[in-house]
Amino acid sequence: MPSTPSLQVVHEGATCPACAGPLQDAVTAACGHTFCSLCLSARAQMGAQPSGRVLLCPLCQEEEEQTETFMDPVPLGPVGETYCQEHGEKIYFFCKNDSEFLCVFCREGPSHQAHTVGVLEEAIQPYRDRLKSRLESLSTERDKIEDIKCREDQKLHMLLTQIENKKQQVETTFKRLQQELEDQRHLLLARLRELEQQIWKERDEYVTKVSEEVTRLGVQVKELEEKCQQPASELLQDVRVNQSRCEMKTFVSPEAISSDLVKKIRDIHRKILALPEMMKKFSENLVHHLETDSVDVTLDPQTASASLVLSEDRKSVRYTRKKRNLPDSPLRFDGLPVVLGSPGFCSGLHRWQVEVQLGDGGGCTVGVAAEEVKRKGEMGLSAQEGVWAVIISHQQCWASTSPGTDLPLSDIPHCVDVTLDYEAGRVTLLDADTQVPIFTFTASFSGRVFPFFAVWKKGSCLTLKG
Repeated sequence: MPSTPSLQVVHEGATCPACAGPLQDAVTAACGHTFCSLCLSARAQMGAQPSGRVLLCPLCQEEEEQTETFMDPVPLGPVGETYCQEHGEKIYFFCKNDSEFLCVFCREGPSHQAHTVGVLEEAIQPYRDRLKSRLESLSTERDKIEDIKCREDQKLHMLLTQIENKKQQVETTFKRLQQELEDQRHLLLARLRELEQQIWKERDEYVTKVSEEVTRLGVQVKELEEKCQQPASELLQDVRVNQSRCEMKTFVSPEAISSDLVKKIRDIHRKILALPEMMKKFSENLVHHLETDSVDVTLDPQTASASLVLSEDRKSVRYTRKKRNLPDSPLRFDGLPVVLGSPGFCSGLHRWQVEVQLGDGGGCTVGVAAEEVKRKGEMGLSAQEGVWAVIISHQQCWASTSPGTDLPLSDIPHCVDVTLDYEAGRVTLLDADTQVPIFTFTASFSGRVFPFFAVWKKGSCLTLKG
C-alpha cells in the first residue's frame, strides 16, 4: 500500500536552503527538502559515481540509489499552489472517510476506491457552511454581549454619576449644617459677651452708687466727730441742728444686678445647659437614620383578610364591607381585617413609612408581628400574642402592650414611620411629619418578623410610601 499522500504548500517569498535565494522552479528531493531545480541538479552531478546515478541532498547529504521506480524531482508548480507530495500533482479531491486530500493518481489508487470522494470545492462547502453558520451565531452572540455591555456601562455610568451627585449633596448638606452650627455658636458667644458687658456696666453703676453713699456717710461721720469735741455750751447751743444731723437716713442699697439681667442670664443658662443633650440626640438620630435600611415593603396578598382590598402595586390597602371570595390558605387571616407586609426580617435595622387615612368611625393598626402569630379565628392585638403595633382611631389611640397603653396623641398622625431594630429588640413608631415619637416597644425577637397592618370601617386606608 502506498504511503499516505501529504501536502506540500510553498508560499511566496520562500527561499532555497542551498543558494539562499528565492525558489526557482522548485523541486523536492526524496528526503523531502525543497530546492531550486538548478541547485539540486548541481548537487546530483557533484555526487555522481561510476557505479550509478546518485541524488545527493544538499542539506542532509543523503544518498539514494536510483532504481527503476525512482522518480525525478517533482515540480511543485507556481508558488502558493497545493500539490500532492507523493505524486507532485495538483490536489483536486477530498476523501471523506480518511479526511485526506487527493490528487488524480491518489483518487485512482486502491486505497480510496471504496471511499466517498468528492471534488475539493464541493467537499469543503459543507464545512464552509458550518463555519459560516457558527460565525454568524458567534457574531450574533458577540453583538448581544456588546449590547448588554453597552447597557450595563450606561447603568454604571448613571450610578456613578448619581453617587458623585450624592457625594456633592452630602458635602453641601454638611457644610451648610457646619455653617449653621458655626453661626449659632457665634450668636451664643455674642449674646454671652453682651450679658458680660451688661453685668460689668451694672456693677460699675452699683459700685458708683455705693461709693457715693459711703463718701456721704464719711462726711457726716467726720462732722459729728468734730461736734463731739466741742465744749458743752457750744454743743447745746446748736443742739437742734446737731440732732437733725444725727438722725439716720435709711439707705436703700441698689441691686448689684437687675432682676431683668438675672432673668436673661437664667434664660441663656437653660438654653446652653440643654445643648449637649440636644447635640447627642441629633447625633443619635443622624446615625440611626443613616444606618437604617429603608426597605421597599409591599403587601402580601396571600395573608390578606377577605375584608381587605389591595391595590395592583400592593402598596395600598382599604377596607370593604363585602367580603371577597378568596381561596383559603394557612397564611391568610380570617378574623381581623389584617394583612402582613413583605419581606420579613430576622436581623438588621429597617424602616418603612405608612400613610394613614381614617374613615368615619374607622381606624387602623401599624407595627410588626411575629411569623407564628395566630391567623385563624379570634386573635388579640398584644405583644404577648406576637403583635407590636399602635392602634389609631379618632376616638382612641393605644399601644398593643400587655395590658394596652393609652397614647394621648394631640393629633392623629397622617404618616407613621416604623423602625425595626431586630438585634436591639426595639420597634419605634413616630409621626413622620413632626418627628414626634408615638411609642417604642422593647422585645426579644426570635424567628422572622413581618410588617403588620390592619384597617377597618369604610373609607379607612393605609398606603406604603416609597
